[in-house]
Amino acid sequence: MNRPCLAFLVSSVLLIGGCGSGSTDSLAPPPPPPPPPPAVGKLSPVPDAAALEASLKSAFTALTPALTGLTEPIPFDPAGADFTSTYTLELNVDELDAVRYDGNHLYVAPRRFIDCCFFLTPLPATPLDTGGSPEPSIRILATDPDSATATLAGTIPLDDNVSVQGMYIEADRMFALTANSIFGTFGQFWTDIAIWAPEKMGYRVYDVSDVANPVLEFDATIDGVFVDSRRIGNTVYIVSRYTPHIDGLHYYVPTETERAQNEQTLANVTLDDMLPKITINGETQPLIAAERCFISSEDDGINYPVLTSITAVPIDDPAAFTTTCYNEHTYGLYVSENALYISEMRPDFALSFNSTRIHKFALSGTDVAYRGSGDVRGTVWTGGQADFRLNEYNGDLRLLSSEFDWNSEDFVDHRLYILRESTSELALDIVSTLPNEQRPEEIGKPNEALYGVRFLGDRAYAVTFMVIDPLYTLDLSIPEDPMIAGELEVPGFSDFLHPVNDNLLLGLGTAETGGIKLELFDVSTISQPLSRGSITLGEFGSFSEALFDRHAFTYQANVDGTDRFAIPANLVSQFLDQFLAIESGLYLFEIRDKDMPSLTSLNSVGSILPSIPGTPVPFFAQRNRSFIHNDTVYYVRDETVWAAFWGSPTIVNGPY
Repeated sequence: MNRPCLAFLVSSVLLIGGCGSGSTDSLAPPPPPPPPPPAVGKLSPVPDAAALEASLKSAFTALTPALTGLTEPIPFDPAGADFTSTYTLELNVDELDAVRYDGNHLYVAPRRFIDCCFFLTPLPATPLDTGGSPEPSIRILATDPDSATATLAGTIPLDDNVSVQGMYIEADRMFALTANSIFGTFGQFWTDIAIWAPEKMGYRVYDVSDVANPVLEFDATIDGVFVDSRRIGNTVYIVSRYTPHIDGLHYYVPTETERAQNEQTLANVTLDDMLPKITINGETQPLIAAERCFISSEDDGINYPVLTSITAVPIDDPAAFTTTCYNEHTYGLYVSENALYISEMRPDFALSFNSTRIHKFALSGTDVAYRGSGDVRGTVWTGGQADFRLNEYNGDLRLLSSEFDWNSEDFVDHRLYILRESTSELALDIVSTLPNEQRPEEIGKPNEALYGVRFLGDRAYAVTFMVIDPLYTLDLSIPEDPMIAGELEVPGFSDFLHPVNDNLLLGLGTAETGGIKLELFDVSTISQPLSRGSITLGEFGSFSEALFDRHAFTYQANVDGTDRFAIPANLVSQFLDQFLAIESGLYLFEIRDKDMPSLTSLNSVGSILPSIPGTPVPFFAQRNRSFIHNDTVYYVRDETVWAAFWGSPTIVNGPY
């Protein structure tokens, strides 16, 4: 990278003098040693504003290379609550969603419109509606689980052309993240720098202590594109990316001509012109300060005229935010209770394969501290729910990557990496990998793609698939020597894995016939995983949103010894080569006798199938969420709420 590297050389001359009678007892104690130089990893602290300015400008004037040939967590749930909340990957790490439930009120944001740049043909003058023309407001509904009903209690109007990325609910405040556009699930497409400029996002904090009269307390607009967000306690962490938008600038620099033109354009551009701003209640100020930023320590020829920002916002004092930034792009995000990990795909032009760089930032309220970086071969993030591929446990980061080589008969290799903070430098050292020389068995058969992954304590589970589904159990109890402990081959495959308890694992995926498959795995003996039964819904063409969005999956544990869960589904049947939509709704299941794995069972207990009078065929929803409160199920289809008792799901109340 054509960026300055920061190095500090500290020297001092110590003059030690004596006084008094000259006795050794009267000598002053030796002074403490000089402080060590500031730590430098793959990211270096910015020494001054000029260095950050030079870094951004150098990225705009470097020739762009061609990329030819490269192609014991449990769901978050309030302690002691008798209702389910948004399903999350990690305990105590809340996740953004557009539908929230706090046990008293449902908060339902409208679906987001499409108005961005991912089209090869010109966009229409107005945004493309995703269907149904939702009202531009957040609806707040009071719930009554005793009667399985809900009533509209209040609304929060939204500005035109503003979509709600999602919300958090904390005490009497609702924190909403907003944007001008919807960019979908980020992944490989987001490595295209040009699509990031210009764009705006923001956040708003409402006092909802009186839901009939919500009060806007704080309104912020940020230059840049929303990447992802998490909440830990009172602090919301927002990751965004920003590319300076400068008239006349070439975002790709393939020849010396574009380089010279960019150098001329940038001659009169200041650092302030290139940094993102935040506008708070109408007043604009810088989002970042140069002294809180980092720049790459390496000159490796990979140039990104982009800033990735981590903004930490206290919900109860949103003006007291902090922002940490660095000048590389963002490819994926994983957050534990203690740290935030950002992954970045990096092409290796010499070896023609991709590697992934991971930056670790420790989290403590609004304090975001860089802890080091590490590189692994292959790709960790490919969009969607790939953060299941990463997990922090006892301070170690465990992850699964996939490396593709299209010139080989076996074109994909999956690897387990365990990384640990270095004790001597700002780095993530590789503790172990799998496979390795001592344990050469591969994770997956030849050419099998990696689907469902779940790390749980000192184990990991991985599903690969091409023709048949092997479920692999990985023993990580000795981080320096991980191993494949067991394997089970079953038809179909699982995209999503949920831990029922230490001995049982629930898989959600696709059946061999193309229907939606649920399977219960007994992993009480790690070397001999077993199937304890499966259920298939629909046939080829059937679909569940929970396959790619965990927030559509609802799980309620330990209801008189039984676990309950629900998934939305659109079911299709095939008849004489014709595909017929047969029904769409929320499907309810129970896991019984889970404390006795050999006797446990997976059971279908019914479905909630809302209907619209005068509609002869099933109507499909684009967004599905559900929450279970005691024995009542609230089912949110798009912006509409329906309700039913668990024991009588065919009696549906609503719409609300």
